[in-house]
Amino acid sequence: MGGSGVDAMLKRLGVLVAAGFLGWSAPAAAQTNWSPALEGKCAAKDAVACWTLGETLLKGQGVTADPKKAVGAFVRACDLGVAEACYIAATRTDPEKRGTNADAMAAAGLFTKGCEAGLGSSCLSAGIYTEQGWGVSKDHPRALMLYERGCTLRDGESCRYLSQIWAFGEAINNSRTDGPKTLDWSVKGCNAGDGPSCVTVSWLYAGNMGIGFNQAAGERYARMGCGLDHADSCYNLGYMVFQRKDYVEARNFYARSCRLPGGRDTAGACKTAGDLNTFLANRSDEDARYEATQRARADEITRLLGSGDYNGAMYRAAYGMGSIEQVNRILLAASSAGRLPEIDDIYFVAFQTWNISSQARNIVTAEKRRRDAAQRQAARLAPAYGGSSSSWSWTPSSSSSSSSSGSTYTPPRISESDIYRNARENTRTTYCNAGWGCR
Repeated sequence: MGGSGVDAMLKRLGVLVAAGFLGWSAPAAAQTNWSPALEGKCAAKDAVACWTLGETLLKGQGVTADPKKAVGAFVRACDLGVAEACYIAATRTDPEKRGTNADAMAAAGLFTKGCEAGLGSSCLSAGIYTEQGWGVSKDHPRALMLYERGCTLRDGESCRYLSQIWAFGEAINNSRTDGPKTLDWSVKGCNAGDGPSCVTVSWLYAGNMGIGFNQAAGERYARMGCGLDHADSCYNLGYMVFQRKDYVEARNFYARSCRLPGGRDTAGACKTAGDLNTFLANRSDEDARYEATQRARADEITRLLGSGDYNGAMYRAAYGMGSIEQVNRILLAASSAGRLPEIDDIYFVAFQTWNISSQARNIVTAEKRRRDAAQRQAARLAPAYGGSSSSWSWTPSSSSSSSSSGSTYTPPRISESDIYRNARENTRTTYCNAGWGCR
């Protein structure tokens, strides 16, 4: 890939249709206003107090806003193992993201700490700094390892980043392209809930980059992306089902792509949906067949539930029917039977954007929180970032929080119920600025 390293990275971001430079997440809990006791508790190494102090100082909740002191509080929370605090402190330390000064060096260290503590998006940021040589020595092999670490931690953007590196061939991988690796990382990104990765998988299964043509697999991943409200996935899915003459579904998917933001050809999706709607107006029998098909699918779901195949039933309800009613039914049945662990992760990511019932939403929220906590805990406890089965291993650089004996920094275990008390949605918009972007 020609051009400088920065140009290559920017091209990668452009092709990815990235929502922003980086995604971030914050601990989940109710907002807490400032109190005089917070500083003392933070000084006494209370991680929750340090997080809350940083948040209140940054927002000015009950106290005069002081961004500089807020960063200091987040750094202390980072030292106590709060991965999200490392990320926030880093983005505030080097907001321009391109320095070679002490700020960039400090930010790179904070991103690395966040990665070590189990935050995938922090691994992506640390990888970018390492790939570009911002505040640290440029090190392409280590940058690739950081991106892989982020993907292992289920950060979809890290997986997408890797897929595009292998799709285009860049300096970081000696300008090599590799279709199977592009497919592998895109699949991982899609399963982690990244819509653009899903559309890449469906494109590869159309017979591109040496990947064999597979209509069924391409459609499956396009459905997953569309279920994540990714406009281009819905557009591609509309084309796929049109090719097999399912005009009602094609119209519905084009119409959905038309309504969703961020599509590359919104006007084309809207026009095609309109043309198909006119065509179908003269074919009322097609609608009758569609309704018959939906009834048959509902009967099949009943049979699958009766046989105990909850994951198969969910696939047909979510991607075959697109039926909220059936999704609600399966979630309640699986929860009642204690069979939620058998349902794939992707559904619990996708259903966060669906208008499911409040009872079903509570089930989805609780199950996703349980899985995320288990993933984070496994990443924190596993040696060498994933143990012997990992596709990569490296020893994290020592940091200011390393013990005096020189051992590798290991974040202490903190109660999830304490650390994740602040609602992500209540805090994330504060940091959606300066081009950093949000999920």
